[in-house]
Amino acid sequence: MVSVLNRAVLQELVDSLDAEFAVQLIDVFLDDSAQLVDEIRGGLEGRDADRLRRAAHTLKSNGQTFGLDQLAPLCRELEGFAVAEQWQSAADTAAQVPDAYRAARRALEEARKEYGHVGQ
Repeated sequence: MVSVLNRAVLQELVDSLDAEFAVQLIDVFLDDSAQLVDEIRGGLEGRDADRLRRAAHTLKSNGQTFGLDQLAPLCRELEGFAVAEQWQSAADTAAQVPDAYRAARRALEEARKEYGHVGQ
């Protein structure tokens, strides 16, 4: 099974920036990402390929940045299905996004606590 959070990727982000800035980025993700999940649902329900693609792309990119190894690949697939307007495949993949998102969110919240104490 693929890990929810690739700690090596997250640590690389922290090392390339600093813990305080990485925590700020995590906070932005935690604040904004639920809307992206809603956009995915809305794009799918409205058969709006561009809306679906944009939301999946953004969530994929953010997921890759933080090492969200379950969420990012799902969003990559979803982005491709949106571009091809393969609605059934998009629906099947999108159905997995909420659980992967919740797991990713919990993992980042835990990591945030760890890195939030660095330098204090």
